[in-house]
Amino acid sequence: MHTPHWGGRRVDMKCSGKVLVAALAMCLALGGAVFAGGKTEPTAAKKQLTIGFNPVNTTMTWMQFAREALLKKAKELGVNVIVTDTENSVAKQSANMEDLIARGVDGIITDPIDVTSLVPAINKAVAAGIPVATLDRAATGSNYNFFVGSDDVGGGRLIADFVNKKLSGKGNIVLLTGSLGSSPQLDRSKGFKDELAKFPGLHIVFEQTGEFFREKGMKVMEDAITAVPKFDAVVCQNDDMMMGAIQALKAAGIDRKSYVITGYDGIPDALLAIRDGLADCTVQYPVGQAPEVLTRLVAYLRGNPPKERDYKMMPWVITKENLATGDFYSLVKNAD
Repeated sequence: MHTPHWGGRRVDMKCSGKVLVAALAMCLALGGAVFAGGKTEPTAAKKQLTIGFNPVNTTMTWMQFAREALLKKAKELGVNVIVTDTENSVAKQSANMEDLIARGVDGIITDPIDVTSLVPAINKAVAAGIPVATLDRAATGSNYNFFVGSDDVGGGRLIADFVNKKLSGKGNIVLLTGSLGSSPQLDRSKGFKDELAKFPGLHIVFEQTGEFFREKGMKVMEDAITAVPKFDAVVCQNDDMMMGAIQALKAAGIDRKSYVITGYDGIPDALLAIRDGLADCTVQYPVGQAPEVLTRLVAYLRGNPPKERDYKMMPWVITKENLATGDFYSLVKNAD
């Protein structure tokens, strides 16, 4: 999906011994060689690093856990992290990038609101010699240095297969999508719909975005209940929306046994809902993406760039039978 741009150019030089010595001295003074496109390679010096973390928001449940995991890894690595709050605003996320560039951070980790919204700001940071790593969400067409995420297309396929099995290949589906234009929404939709095409007895009868938020998920589910006389499954592209949908279904007095409900992320509330029979499954969206992207960025800055530009962790389906495989199972195993 992405075309790597990194790696140095080979430059043939013919010069005298004095010129060569001078050139080498200049490289040492700069702390590194030149990347393709005029960027500088990361220095191997073990200086105190400051990383900017510019996520889509700090309120979404999965992102709260990702933020904590990233900050924990920062302590282990001995680096400083400046966390911004974009509050789901494209303009604010771009402004935060500008601020981090002005503050001269050593690197930036960001979680773009959608696939194109942050491209100019990312390109500006990279042009200024500040490496940018994207987490969770991709920035298509930008000069980002590397990306750590999860296989959301594969995750979408897993959900379609699960619903097909639960409904024996026949039924109507209500689909609550995430923030339109974000890579998780695009990829989870693609995987789900591509796989669903294999099952002609399954039909999406209502589709609307809940923007990955619990309250909006509840409102969308209320709209679906009014609009659709009969449905057999509710597919939510994250667990926050699923929890909101569960609340709306319960308030409407709809029999839990009459539908299948699925989520995505594997947050503690979803694990409890599955345990208690309020939901059928979620897909674990690995929280390990956060410490992994920081580890790779710090290594990059210290002269050890990752072998691949894009790295995706594999998701998996969590049901009552394998609840203990969830990233957050330790937080709920003793809950009442």
